[in-house]
Amino acid sequence: MGKRMSKIDRQEGETLEFKRQWTDRALEDLAAFANTQGGMLLIGIRDDGEIVGDRADDRELQRIANLIAAHLGITPSIQVVEMQGLPVVEIWVDPARGLVPCSGRYLRRVGTTNRDFSPDELARHILTRSGRNWDSLPSEWTLEEVDLEALSQFARLARPRLPHFDPSNPEQSLRNLNLLEGDRLKNAGVLLFGKRPQRLFPQAQVRIGIFRGTEILDSHDFTGTLWDQLNDAMDRFRQVLKVRFDIQVEEPSLEGLQRKEIWEYPLEALREAVANALIHRDYTYPADIQIRLEEDRLEVWNPGELPPPLTPEALYGPHSSVLRNPLIAQAFYFGGVIERWGTGTTRIIRLCREQGLPDPEFAHWQGGVLVTFAKDPYTPERLRAMGLSERQIKAVMYVKERGSISNREYRELNAVSDEAARLDLKQLVEMGVLVVQGKGRSVRYVLSRAGD
Repeated sequence: MGKRMSKIDRQEGETLEFKRQWTDRALEDLAAFANTQGGMLLIGIRDDGEIVGDRADDRELQRIANLIAAHLGITPSIQVVEMQGLPVVEIWVDPARGLVPCSGRYLRRVGTTNRDFSPDELARHILTRSGRNWDSLPSEWTLEEVDLEALSQFARLARPRLPHFDPSNPEQSLRNLNLLEGDRLKNAGVLLFGKRPQRLFPQAQVRIGIFRGTEILDSHDFTGTLWDQLNDAMDRFRQVLKVRFDIQVEEPSLEGLQRKEIWEYPLEALREAVANALIHRDYTYPADIQIRLEEDRLEVWNPGELPPPLTPEALYGPHSSVLRNPLIAQAFYFGGVIERWGTGTTRIIRLCREQGLPDPEFAHWQGGVLVTFAKDPYTPERLRAMGLSERQIKAVMYVKERGSISNREYRELNAVSDEAARLDLKQLVEMGVLVVQGKGRSVRYVLSRAGD
């Protein structure tokens, strides 16, 4: 019976590859490592992790080093290490500052495989490795393409934060905002103040569609500057979303009636979500910002996942601000559209909670970031459809306004007996609309949030 060979206690992955012996295919692995996170190649280990060892004299190590330098133009770290008493060649490469080609191909590491960059991925990768942001790159447009009215409108918006901004001197104003490079508008300058920016960047637009299941009931595309897109999207929301009015009496007179608009979704939260999408989207990605209005939710999707180290989970609390387009973000800050870096998502959550809505969801989806707003699950129409009585609906509205209700308050609100109140409240709890807080005489009933 043959000797049982030992296995390494690690697995191949994003930064580790095994090779039984050196072949020129190993150059592809090293190039992919260099173009991704860096990584280690171990020669003398089979694909299944069995350690078999490798010939490892100085001449062989020098030959490998020369091959890597000649074909990839990088200098790796090469050494012989002992594993289970056998010599294994360890080759480590760091992430390259530029891109490393291998036989005319540009490869990246994905899991345990090497994949070619697509043209769009290649462009984004080169930009990232260059240390520049897309919005800071010079475009082919000059000052002749500046929309002077857009500049004047910005001056009015920015007066509290930029009191000396002078739209009558476009060149100096744009230089102060760092939106010019030589005589060329930077990409951010085109999107913020260009005449019909979609002539240069056709993907830079917002699409709003109304859906019923898979059926598209309506679809509109909004173009122009980023300011135009934000304002037009908000106008569209006001056209298609439902609104109700909360009348409050401040004093016993006609003037004392205060009418408060309550939209299906808080408009300020939607404005924040669209502004975030315009600021943080990946403008090299061949897709527009897409907003879907479904019967039970509203979704805002923007191209480009969150830049590391941000994650969707981090957006629910205080988090650092990682700006993909810092010049666009700066202009939106000066224009009063955003308040502070990194607070937009927590503000969205707070606005939804204040209106009694479920928390919005943040997720990576199809190469971008998806924000999902859910409707109020406790409107009179929805509660009626659930089979609630009018007095139960009246009680739920009371809880939405006051935060909770007691048995006594239910009796007084609906002029019913203690037993009727007890049975009504018990049914609301069983249906998952209300939950019980406290014990004994201190029992109160509060809303059970859908999705909590």
